[in-house]
Amino acid sequence: MLDKKMTHRLIGASILIVAAAIILPQILDGERPPELDVQVVVSKPPVFPEVKIAPAQSLDKLPDATEDSSVEPSAEEIQLTGKSAQDISLVAEADKEPPAPVVQAKPKVVVKQKEAKPPVVSARWTVQIATFAQEANAKRLVSKLKKANYPAYSITTNALFKVYVGPELDRTTSEKVQADIHKKFSLKGIVVKFSEN
Repeated sequence: MLDKKMTHRLIGASILIVAAAIILPQILDGERPPELDVQVVVSKPPVFPEVKIAPAQSLDKLPDATEDSSVEPSAEEIQLTGKSAQDISLVAEADKEPPAPVVQAKPKVVVKQKEAKPPVVSARWTVQIATFAQEANAKRLVSKLKKANYPAYSITTNALFKVYVGPELDRTTSEKVQADIHKKFSLKGIVVKFSEN
């Protein structure tokens, strides 16, 4: 026979099934939303005319491109629909006017302008003031130098923050700036070539 646990489980399962059979139809039997009642009608695809492509021809079979295509056919060769022969002869007579004299144009003289070459910039020089491991220290020194009217900036290379003043076109000017900063701030920098990074 079945033990009590199994009997209780079967009774509980049957109660759940009966409750679901009674309650679920009432829950799911609600009205269908009007958005779902839309019928989609797909039109027939358009009919495209079948395009026939002529097979490729060899160059030997094509008309010769070197033939003079500027030769116009005579009035008799042209067939016009809805025009009489008298109209064609009038048009042919109108075309027989004497040609206008040909005026030869004078050749234009083209003067070549010299290409503007960009100015050659010689090496520029800048003063490297200090190198820091922390960005805050470099920013502090840059702001201090800028307050003293020096064109200071910092560059990050290999996780180091380098502070520079410059650049100048002349090395001697950079050396004067270096000596001036050494006097005012007791910072001994070095003069190096300026490179744009």
